[in-house]
Amino acid sequence: MRALHASKLAVAGIALSMFACNGSSNDAPSGGSSGADLPDRAAPPEDSGSSGTSGSSGTSGTSGSSGTSGTTDAGPDASDAGTGRDLTPNKAAFFGASRCAAAGVKLCEDFESGTLDTTTWKVTGTAPVIDGVQHARGAKALHVTVNGNGPSYIKETKTFPATNNTYWGRIFVWFDSLPVVSGAFTYAHWTFAAATGTMVPGEIRLSGQLQNGKNLFGVGTDSGSATNGTGDWTTSDKDPMNMPVAVPTKQWLCIEWLHKGDTNETRFFWDAVEHPSLYTTSTKSGSTTGKPYILPQFSALWVGWQEYQTTTEKFEMWVDEIAVDSQRIGCVL
Repeated sequence: MRALHASKLAVAGIALSMFACNGSSNDAPSGGSSGADLPDRAAPPEDSGSSGTSGSSGTSGTSGSSGTSGTTDAGPDASDAGTGRDLTPNKAAFFGASRCAAAGVKLCEDFESGTLDTTTWKVTGTAPVIDGVQHARGAKALHVTVNGNGPSYIKETKTFPATNNTYWGRIFVWFDSLPVVSGAFTYAHWTFAAATGTMVPGEIRLSGQLQNGKNLFGVGTDSGSATNGTGDWTTSDKDPMNMPVAVPTKQWLCIEWLHKGDTNETRFFWDAVEHPSLYTTSTKSGSTTGKPYILPQFSALWVGWQEYQTTTEKFEMWVDEIAVDSQRIGCVL
């Protein structure tokens, strides 16, 4: 079995709420998108989510420096003092041996056993495999390959419900390929992690969009036209200083996020540097309905890949050391 360490707290999960069309959803281009999922169409203007100034994420790889953090503009407190964990953005400290055994978090999955623990993880869509072709730590990682659109992800039920309906997530991800402009195909929306729950429909997503020839990270939701939802939207990254860095391929990235259900806040970190333009609250979001952005009572979380537009492209990625906890985890632990 896998080096999986879950606390007695909670039952967590990874689940996907999709608006299916022939087995996959066709999201409308987001960031000013309509609330309904629509077939592929021309790319919209850049998202208009507000931005603060953050440090650049820098280039990502197995070693080297991460971007330095800048000043935030009316964003959340990114210090997270008092966790006792190393939250450094020094990428030289991110990689090496697996750290799950001593992590002391609610859930840590390093895939080192070479097989998926089916008592914890359930597969949706195309089944990923575990191999050693790429790995951020240890010798193995989860390998996801999808030809065309549709899902390929793993979901678990170990860490929810969370205290105060709040949890932190951390993954290492290697995008070997991402959507590219090809002929009339100029827009794509994709997701690599999402949480769902009760009370509020739809997914709370960590995602990305191909717009104007560039893939940018984003956050958002898809609650469609549900009465208590905020539509189908994604706010794209604008850090640092309205000069966002395209999501790189063929290198390891550390992604952290906070879903704080008791105050309806989300936060996004790339290589231990926060991107304030992706900070959301009930009133600071990309809502396409004008309603407050209210997070669900979290009960599920998935990690992997979902692309929504019709395509024949091959998408490939690896995921390593998935961790979930009640406090920020960082990229060193």
